[in-house]
Amino acid sequence: MTWYYSYSQDIWPAMISVALTIFLGLYSWNRRNVPGAKAFAIGCFFAMLWGIGSSLEIAALDFSTKVFWVKFHALWQIPMVTALSCFILEYAGFGRFLTRRNLVLLSIPALLLFCLMITNNYHHLIWTSFALEEYVVANYGIGTWVSISYANLLGLINLFALLRLAIRSSRSRWPVAIMLLGQISGRFMYVLDRLYNHIFSPGESVLAVIGLSCSLYAFALFYFRVLDPIRLARTIVIEQMSDGMLVLDMKGNIVDINPTATKIFNKPASSLCGRAIVELMPPDSGIELRTDKIELTKSEISIILGDAARFYSLGLTKLLDKRGEALGYLLLLHNTTEQRRSQQLLIEQQRIYVTLQERERLARELHDSIGQILGYISMQTQTAQKWVMAGDTDKTVSILSRLAKVAQEAHTDVRESILSLRTGVAPEWTFHHALRKYLDHYQTSFGINTELLLPEQLGEDISPDVGIQVMRVIQEALTNSSKHGGAQSVKVVFVQGDGHVNIIISDDGIGFNQANLILEAGKHFGLMFMRERMAHVGGSVSIESQPGSGTTVVLNVPFGT
Repeated sequence: MTWYYSYSQDIWPAMISVALTIFLGLYSWNRRNVPGAKAFAIGCFFAMLWGIGSSLEIAALDFSTKVFWVKFHALWQIPMVTALSCFILEYAGFGRFLTRRNLVLLSIPALLLFCLMITNNYHHLIWTSFALEEYVVANYGIGTWVSISYANLLGLINLFALLRLAIRSSRSRWPVAIMLLGQISGRFMYVLDRLYNHIFSPGESVLAVIGLSCSLYAFALFYFRVLDPIRLARTIVIEQMSDGMLVLDMKGNIVDINPTATKIFNKPASSLCGRAIVELMPPDSGIELRTDKIELTKSEISIILGDAARFYSLGLTKLLDKRGEALGYLLLLHNTTEQRRSQQLLIEQQRIYVTLQERERLARELHDSIGQILGYISMQTQTAQKWVMAGDTDKTVSILSRLAKVAQEAHTDVRESILSLRTGVAPEWTFHHALRKYLDHYQTSFGINTELLLPEQLGEDISPDVGIQVMRVIQEALTNSSKHGGAQSVKVVFVQGDGHVNIIISDDGIGFNQANLILEAGKHFGLMFMRERMAHVGGSVSIESQPGSGTTVVLNVPFGT
């Protein structure tokens, strides 16, 4: 046996197959942590040895050298089929069966066939003889046909695994179909070549068996990203994300769009790509195109489709390359329609709750005050009736005078309660507006001059749930000014601080001794209610008063709550 070789153009089909298997093997090995990638890389390695052996068989000049390379490339055929079967099983979700014990069992037929090929001169189970015609022609023994049967048995197992995957996963059907085509075509070409004893040249045989199969595998690997789950996951996330995504160039033209965005604008992607974003968005979208950048001046927009308006929050991110240079922008549209509806429903429920809670409180107050007064009037009326029957006019007049005074006080309390009820929560309710309205009623009802001072730069209005509680505290303070303080004028001043606002209610009434508040703490239910309400909203209340110097009530309200 000599080792002389010469160039032949028949070598190119085999070398193409070798190059393809090297490329796929390296690609798979770089992703060997992905299930099935390592087995596929090993299968490509064995296929590469098969192709190299066929190439050297073609280039060899000596008959015995050609026979050597025939035996060499035959050694790697069953190992290649076994490794690719492991890849199919892992890809199809049967990797749990590829335990160490089962892998050893799978390697036994390949090792046995390897030993039979090495010792073929003693038993001729694999090849019975070789002849040289245009190429080396082998007469195969029973061992070859057993190995072919075994390889086809593995093919049937692969077929079952891939079909099961295709049935369970619609997304896997196309790559499964392509892999099945590669499996079936490769095995068909191999069996056909063996049955008719080299209807292909050695190089053509390698290309028909390995090259065709590897080409189909390559298409499945790259087009469907079978061994690139990260990129595939990103693609799936973009396609299935609930937010609309638009990729813009530096001039604000749409270069890519995901399916959700096409649904938002109710137009196909083909008609949207290439258009300027300002043409597509509403006129008041807040997207401003400048010479070197794009800016957002609004965080939320509404888009009307048909009769329905939908609300979207906008997010704009600059796309930078590895050198930090801007390539374009990513515009995200997040649907906030349901969130806005939920917020409106929650606010409405809070308003209803606060209103019901306030009405329950007023019912208790009416029961405790007006109810007690009516009971007192009933009892005093019976006493007056008794003195009338007894003819004691002086005592009767005294009782009637007291009844008239109590009735007037009751009338005042009822009018105050009605005024409080009318300052309820309407759909368009705002704290500042309700306060102005209440002060106007207060001035008309009690003849007390009122003054409201609001700073020009006062921030946002107090929220309804907090505003109702603060309003009741102000009403209680004003009621005390008219009922107990004898005030002629009342001033309400707002002073905005850092994260809070102070509301100062001051009158020019007779005032009182603050020491009495401590001594008679259990009797002043109005003050107790005021403190409870302010504590409920996270605020506080303080009172300053001196006899003859009026009263000042300071409410500290957390701002923006």
